[in-house]
Amino acid sequence: MNASLGYLNNKSITLIGYGLSNKALGDYFIKNGIKFSVRDRERVDLPNGIVGFFGEDYLNACEDVVFRTPSLHPKLIPQGKQIFSEISFGLENIKGVKIGVTGSDGKTTTVSLINEMLKKEHTSYLVGNIGAPLVSKMDKIGNDDFVVCELSSFQLYDYTPTLDACIITGITENHLDWHTSMADYVFAKRNILKKSKKAVVNYDSPYKEFFSHHNTTYFSLNDLSALAKSGVSCTYLKDGYVYYKNQRLFPIDYIKIKGQYNILNVLGALSCAVDYVSLDSIIEAVKEFEGVSHRAEAVCKINGVTFIDSSIDSTPSRSKSTLTAFENKKSVVIMGGYDKNLSYDILKDALTDAKMVVLYGENREKIYEAIKNSPQKTIIVNDIFEATRVAYKEAENGDFVILSPASASFDMFKSYKERAEKFKEAIRDLENGKNKRNFRSLDE
Repeated sequence: MNASLGYLNNKSITLIGYGLSNKALGDYFIKNGIKFSVRDRERVDLPNGIVGFFGEDYLNACEDVVFRTPSLHPKLIPQGKQIFSEISFGLENIKGVKIGVTGSDGKTTTVSLINEMLKKEHTSYLVGNIGAPLVSKMDKIGNDDFVVCELSSFQLYDYTPTLDACIITGITENHLDWHTSMADYVFAKRNILKKSKKAVVNYDSPYKEFFSHHNTTYFSLNDLSALAKSGVSCTYLKDGYVYYKNQRLFPIDYIKIKGQYNILNVLGALSCAVDYVSLDSIIEAVKEFEGVSHRAEAVCKINGVTFIDSSIDSTPSRSKSTLTAFENKKSVVIMGGYDKNLSYDILKDALTDAKMVVLYGENREKIYEAIKNSPQKTIIVNDIFEATRVAYKEAENGDFVILSPASASFDMFKSYKERAEKFKEAIRDLENGKNKRNFRSLDE
């Protein structure tokens, strides 16, 4: 059911959770004369005239229609309620060309690059988990404009968006603290396909068959020329060049962002944008794109030690991908944070080139158990400030200190962005001679 303004006008409505997306939704409702209440565990400041329900029983909604914050599982909402979200409201009530991107890794880079490609020839808006909430842009989006939306499994769990194209970047273990199983997680992701006109699917993913679609373009780091000759739409690598449908486009040297995973993100973005802009515009965007903030981002260099902010690495698979970009380079890696009930076993091989791993956060002992038989030294500390100091002390001229947490940030920070800012603050403290706290070695 489409939650249009007309439909909502005579309904009792509540917003459960009052974070970034629901605040934007509330502002939109106020602007359009839609009455609503707000429910949240913690007391929050509300606009004048808006009723709030706070405390442990905030989920006991009596209203007809509920707009849930993405992280709230719909099963926690009383039965019989009509459940929507800010993103579902936005996507169902805008015109224009709608592109959705989901997956476990690479979403942020892929949506950002698609947006840069489209902006060469069109007006394009970057929304969803990255950028602004969609509803904050609704009044600006015209019929000929583009909307590129990053979509999580939380948002897709109970919602099947109508899209002109969708991309599944790849599926690895994630959010098993929220989903009941890996199958539950994958099925939520699969909802992105159901009303999409075209699907762009990572051919290198073991789940590629599960995401098959009547109109699919595959992308791969491997040579798919034989598959392309059979008539299947493919974007792939061959002999150091990027190919699309057996047409050689450009050398991979055009891609500035490092790592095989980033080349894969470029191939996925190209596979989508090629339907809407010229190859010249795509190639120009690829040559200009320098990556996204907090993903293998060089912060600064102190006494020959380079600090790398990859705070966006919220899963072990993301950290593994990031660290491959630093193969054969000596590094000290900072890890740890909120545990999403994931396995950290893949980190053992990913840390082959690490001199030391510094662990902090809620899951530090769990990560240690997974990597304790690796050859590098491992240190456990109390917080990101001490982690940064210890990492710098171990590093030498020419080394890298890499924040790649392999974990979410919610044990200590509101977001991966706040975590990154604290990392940068810790680096500034190093320059000022601060940051002196106790730590202990797990190898002692």
